[in-house]
Amino acid sequence: MSKFPAVTLDDVRAVSPVLARYTEEAIVNGVWKRPQLSPRDRSIVTVSALVASERTIGFAHYFNLALSTGVTPAELSEIITQIAFYAGWSAAFSAVAVLKDIFAERGIGADQLPEVSPTPLSAAEVLPGDEARVAVLKDHFAPIVPALVDITNELLYGDAWLRPGLSPRDRNLVTVTAFIATRQAEFLQMYLEKAAKSGVTKEDIAEAITHLAFYIGWPAALSAANVASRYFEGQEM
Repeated sequence: MSKFPAVTLDDVRAVSPVLARYTEEAIVNGVWKRPQLSPRDRSIVTVSALVASERTIGFAHYFNLALSTGVTPAELSEIITQIAFYAGWSAAFSAVAVLKDIFAERGIGADQLPEVSPTPLSAAEVLPGDEARVAVLKDHFAPIVPALVDITNELLYGDAWLRPGLSPRDRNLVTVTAFIATRQAEFLQMYLEKAAKSGVTKEDIAEAITHLAFYIGWPAALSAANVASRYFEGQEM
């Protein structure tokens, strides 16, 4: 029995019957049933948002759901590592505190986790068009925080982004979700452009934002939709 039990519908019903009805109708039998994203993709988006925003009450339920909808232990491990760079190490450690018990309960051992130092994917495959990011860092940030730029280029983009434990599409979906969940709108458009180059479609983004409204709130979802709208309008010109 996990020491981080999930809140059940009965728990919710005991406090707010209306919230329980909305949860069952709009989330469990509503947005999760929409065909625009697969259950696996919805799990990736949900877990990424919850971890990035440290909404720990949902961890146990949604980590288990992710494992049941096709997200592998290795992929969950990689998602948490990726989120560490975009929401901070504390956010990732909060997830570790819960997921370690779930892995133990399910008999998931080191043999099912990613290699520490695997053969990296090629930068050309993972980071097409990365010149724009490099230029922004060099022109705007290197004069102020040169060490941060070096670490970004060498550790984040030269190592973490090239790990084969997540497909380039999934890694982009995780990262875009982290930006949306933490309401970091300044660079969201750049990351939407990166995601599009790796196979994340306009429809994927639209549905992910719709899905996320239930997990991070309507204001954050609409803020992301505003940025996405400007990006997609530019693509249609």
